[in-house]
Amino acid sequence: MVRLFDRNMFIILLAIMIGVIIITFFVADIVRQTEFDVERKSYIQEIWNVTTEKNIFENKSKNFTDNFFKSLSSLDLSREYRAEANSYFDFAASIWFPQKDYLKTIENCTSAMESYIFSYENFLNTATFFNITNQYTDEEKYISIINLYIRLSDSGANISMIRYNCSKYLRNLAENLSLYGEDANISELLVLFNETNELYNQQIDGFNDLIDDIENEFFKYFNPNRET
Repeated sequence: MVRLFDRNMFIILLAIMIGVIIITFFVADIVRQTEFDVERKSYIQEIWNVTTEKNIFENKSKNFTDNFFKSLSSLDLSREYRAEANSYFDFAASIWFPQKDYLKTIENCTSAMESYIFSYENFLNTATFFNITNQYTDEEKYISIINLYIRLSDSGANISMIRYNCSKYLRNLAENLSLYGEDANISELLVLFNETNELYNQQIDGFNDLIDDIENEFFKYFNPNRET
């Protein structure tokens, strides 16, 4: 009877020990699996962060490049409009008006005014494009150059509007002379034309100075032979 009890007790204790071992192993496996999952998630998060940062950088770089070239294209178009307007104005002021061909003066001034308006509006849009471009870079050298382009665009809009007014005053002079001949009262218009033309001559120097500044900035930062 005692032996049977001892054997049964031994079997029960052995079963308990085996159960404890199994449970301990099972719990340890769960802990290890949990730690592995935590490490795996941490590793995946780290990879995602690196990938996200890389994508943000690449997107920012692409946006900068796209907007910069868009801005330059808009600037070129603005200058083309202004050059076309200048051609009309120069013919009117230097050839047709001195020859007293008032009809051609009026026609050329009207064409000049249309092109100056296109130039003015496009220069303003260009300044906006360059401001947007600035949002996609932290590089001081790029910001410095783009700020010069913004100033150039604003200056271009300014001189386009001044020349628009010059064209308008010259057309008004031609219209009055064509209607009234030598009896036309043009003294006030002539003063306005001369003052506005003088203002243009002053402002165009600032515009050209900004072009020189931009070229100098490009040479400063992107000259392959410069000392680093």
